[in-house]
Amino acid sequence: MSIRWGSKPWKLWSSHWQNRHSFKGLRLPLALLFMVVLGLGLGYLVINYFSEWRNWTAFDPETKLDSMIPVIPWMILPYYTLYFYYPMAGLFGMKNEQTQREVIIFHQILLILTLMIFVIFLALPAEVDLRDSVLDTDLGIWHAWFELLYGVDNPWNAWPSLHIVQSMLVVLIVHRWFNNDGTRAKILLGSLWFAWLLLVISITTTKQHYVWDAISALIVGFLAWKYWISPALDRCHDQEIVELFNRL
Repeated sequence: MSIRWGSKPWKLWSSHWQNRHSFKGLRLPLALLFMVVLGLGLGYLVINYFSEWRNWTAFDPETKLDSMIPVIPWMILPYYTLYFYYPMAGLFGMKNEQTQREVIIFHQILLILTLMIFVIFLALPAEVDLRDSVLDTDLGIWHAWFELLYGVDNPWNAWPSLHIVQSMLVVLIVHRWFNNDGTRAKILLGSLWFAWLLLVISITTTKQHYVWDAISALIVGFLAWKYWISPALDRCHDQEIVELFNRL
């Protein structure tokens, strides 16, 4: 049994869908990116600063494993790569008309899923109390990178890690689109999976998240893909959904 929320195209995409090939094929990807930045990025920051102001923790997910994981300063680089994943699905989703339908449904579900995670951030907040170990470390040339991050992102919005959930789902859909496109595509997909693995590791080695945040994110991402996103993408090619897109 699959979840069907967001599995039909919303009317707000009508103009972008009809003119998706304008701006050299960038109109739809830009509209999707705008939704991510405005709907998800702004929402994240509002909740992050609200949690910092409220200063209430529902529980402490820290374990001995968190203190055993060392600070690895250069891992701030793969941590920042999250922001490359946001436009990735929109751009690669212009491959053909089938993927264009899928990329819209994907972003609709990504928005709904992220809003659900926002509810967790508000209802069961957990402060990531690990930054002291970073401040006690010689960060070398990476000091400015950490300083920039700390200046914007307060140690809240911990679990499940959106860093992992969102990037994981983007990698999965790109894999879906290009996995059968030959050896070169498989090599590039392998590189993408490796880059994503570094991102997963980086959330703990930069002390931005607890191990629990990573584990819960992997579980959420897997379940969302298997029981929600993948079935919804398959239904994109049913006659009913195709007709809904044609009527946009």
